[in-house]
Order: sequence, then C-alpha cells, then structure tokens
Amino acid sequence: MNIRKTHLLILLCTFCILTPVYTQQPLFEEFKKTAGDYAALYTNKVEVGYSPYFYINHPYWDTDEFQKGAVCYNGLLYTDIQLRYDTYKKQLIVITPEKRILLQVDMRKVDYFIIGEKKFMPHKDTYSALLYNSPQMRLTQYVLCRLGASVEKNRISYRKFEKNARFVLSKDDTEYIVTSRSSFLKLFPVYKKQLKRYAREQDLNFSISHRAETLTALTKYADSLINKK
Repeated sequence: MNIRKTHLLILLCTFCILTPVYTQQPLFEEFKKTAGDYAALYTNKVEVGYSPYFYINHPYWDTDEFQKGAVCYNGLLYTDIQLRYDTYKKQLIVITPEKRILLQVDMRKVDYFIIGEKKFMPHKDTYSALLYNSPQMRLTQYVLCRLGASVEKNRISYRKFEKNARFVLSKDDTEYIVTSRSSFLKLFPVYKKQLKRYAREQDLNFSISHRAETLTALTKYADSLINKK
C-alpha cells in the first residue's frame, strides 16, 4: 500500500513539473501565429520603463504615448505597428500584437523607422528626425538626453530627464549645427536679406518649442531661392 502511494506521489509531482513546460509551447505557437511575419521584431529584451514614482518626466521623443509607425528592420519594412523612441537609452520600443508586452527593438538591425509623420535615420550613436530633404540640402533634428539632478515636488524627490534638441543642416557635403536664426543666416550670406524678410513676414518663432517648424520653413525657403538661380 505504501509503495502504491509512493508511486502515485511521484507521478503527481512529475505531472506538476512537466505541465508548465508543455503549456508553454501552445502559448508560443499562438504568439507566433498572432505576430505572423512580424515575429522577427519581437525577439529582444523587455523594456524596463520609468516609474512616475521616481521620475518627474519621461525621455521619449515628443510623447510617451505609442504612435503608429513603421520600421525598416534588417532590410525588410514592417508597417502598421505601435512605436515610441527612448532618447535616453537611444532605443526603439514596440508593443507585441496582443498589446501586453513592451519590447526593445534590436537597434543593430534598424535601417530607419517612422513614427507618425517623421522618418528617423541613423546619426552617429542615435537617430535623427528628417525635417527637410532635397538634392541641395537636408535638415535633421536629434535629441541629447541625460539624467539631471534630483528635483522636489510636494516634498518628494524625483529624477528629471534633461532633453536638448540639436538641428543639423547638411549642404555642400558638409554638416552644420544650427542653434539660432543668426547661425542659420550665416550659412546663406547671399540670401540673408531675403531670409530675414521672409522670417519677419511669416512671423516665424525661434523659441525652443517652435524651432523645428521655423527652421524647416526657412530651409525650404532657402532651397527655393537657390533653385531660382
């Protein structure tokens, strides 16, 4: 009797151990079926997010909300996916099809990606947004993000991300950092007066929050002046 009980106990323990192993396979197969041809994107690490209990802001490009986008990954274009870009970790984040898991995309295989209406191209060790592009010139924007000093809110200490936008104008096979209206105008001495007048007539705003739109408009206008020659 004791031997039979011992055998039953061993079988029960074996079943309990093996059951999770066997149930994982159908779940994995279901995931692959849901992901389809996009499964290659979902093979990297799970994102470790930023708790609002520790951070007063976020390091993502524009917003921490996921937006519709596309990724050119290892030479293949994947569309209609939800993305956001972490400017601190320089990491693209994607949601799995069932919208339960947030995963990092393997950046070594990313040729470019699109979030909303912006296309992001490799730029040194990060990715920059393409604001304007023509045969004569190109304007891009990238973000330098670092973790700053602690700040207090309601007597609670938080960490704060400091994000600084950088604009790069490429023309004549040379890249120029643009930080203000004057630094932009210096790149076009022949058209300086026209560009000044255009900025005044269009009431262009060079504040940080409007700088991307303003520099894009100026670049487009400068390009049109060159093309008139």
